[in-house]
Amino acid sequence: MRMMKPGYCALAEPQGMTQTVFRCLAWGLILGLFIVTDTPLAFRPHTLISANIDRFAALFIIGVAFSLAYPKHVLPILLVLLAIVVGFELIQRLLPDRHGHVKDMLVKGTGCCAGVIIATALRRSFSAISKRTGSPLI
Repeated sequence: MRMMKPGYCALAEPQGMTQTVFRCLAWGLILGLFIVTDTPLAFRPHTLISANIDRFAALFIIGVAFSLAYPKHVLPILLVLLAIVVGFELIQRLLPDRHGHVKDMLVKGTGCCAGVIIATALRRSFSAISKRTGSPLI
């Protein structure tokens, strides 16, 4: 069994298996986003909340997952996620029963940026607290 050194925080710096799980989760979520965004409308899940809240929440979760998967690459993560959002919306323009709108792109982009920024801030806060106290938070 691996012993944790003082100041270790799993959310601050995921290592090994934890980071691999977050990477698989993050890319799996991107695949899921592609399926509901750029396939026929019948595959899009319907919820009881508004489509904009769905869009924001989905990309917020993806932003958090990527932030935890690649903790030292905040700016590249943001740029890649924003490029994916733009790409998925542009692909919708090519599909007969879908539509890509700038408004949707802005909602999704805001969601992924918020997810990355909040997860990064929390991870850094947890790391600072655990280093200061000398005990792991997680």
